[in-house]
Amino acid sequence: MRCGQPPHTQRRRRLLRAASALPLAALATLLPAAQAHHARPHIPRIYMILFRGETGVEAGFRQWFADNKLEAEFLVRSVDLHPGRVSGLLDEARAWHADLIYTWGTPVTMAVAEKEFEIPIVFTMVSAPIASGLVRSLASSQRNLTGVSHVVPPRLQMNAIRNYRRFERIGAIFNPTEVNARVAVRDMRTEVERSGADFVCRPVPLDDAGQPRANAIPDVLHELVEQGAQLLYVGPDSFLSANRRLLTESALALGLPVFSAAEVTLRDGRALFGLVAGYGNVGRLTAHKAAQILYHRVKPAAIPIETPGSYSYLVNMDVARQLGMMPPARVLQIAEQI
Repeated sequence: MRCGQPPHTQRRRRLLRAASALPLAALATLLPAAQAHHARPHIPRIYMILFRGETGVEAGFRQWFADNKLEAEFLVRSVDLHPGRVSGLLDEARAWHADLIYTWGTPVTMAVAEKEFEIPIVFTMVSAPIASGLVRSLASSQRNLTGVSHVVPPRLQMNAIRNYRRFERIGAIFNPTEVNARVAVRDMRTEVERSGADFVCRPVPLDDAGQPRANAIPDVLHELVEQGAQLLYVGPDSFLSANRRLLTESALALGLPVFSAAEVTLRDGRALFGLVAGYGNVGRLTAHKAAQILYHRVKPAAIPIETPGSYSYLVNMDVARQLGMMPPARVLQIAEQI
């Protein structure tokens, strides 16, 4: 007859088995969660700093991600014409653990690039990256940023003007606090004078705080008309774009046609015509560059700064009729009538 084990021995073995089973049970509950964590891909976070609210550029940017079935989180902020707000937004971007910062326009991009050196930056709507001092070369920024310029070269803009009709004196208005606006007017002066026409320009007066005064725009336009301006050139100027309706309606009231280098002044203003890189195309090209950084781990400095390869010649036919300046047949053959 086999003798049974003492009761205290049996109890000790049961306790040992229970103790050894506890870690296994705990591990069994943790494994699925750990496996799910590692299986779930990281969704890139894109922190977007805009100058004056959303535009068609942002629509094109996000649509590119959707079309290519690339998932990303977007957190959108606007400085509402005040680049001094960038510092606080950068604190939020870092706390949010942004993988990339998207910047709109020269003032915002310059402010971000002066303070952020770790998070990659992709800019858009910067008209003169070299002249503004943002980069030394379009081939490589040699910095932790890259991006897209949207402005058609001044010589092509001048060709577009001459194709419409000859203007003997072209006027321009600009915000003197924006380096990109100053550069655009300087470069356009060169092309206008090269063509044999005269060029006159006036800055928007500043208030006591050093900010451009929107209410001074009509008076500046009146001065240009008195000086014989037959056409108003509006370059890549964030302040003027934000005040596009006041600007273009004031010009129209004076019988002064407007040529715009920015699409928004044509589609949401009363400019007569312009040669532009479409906002949607600018946004899609910007998204492509962002994706190279986020999904393919390409360094920003290795990605060239570019302008979309195609441009649109836009003519506002209602404004043309109102001014009595209908476009010639050679323009109608190539222009998009809006």
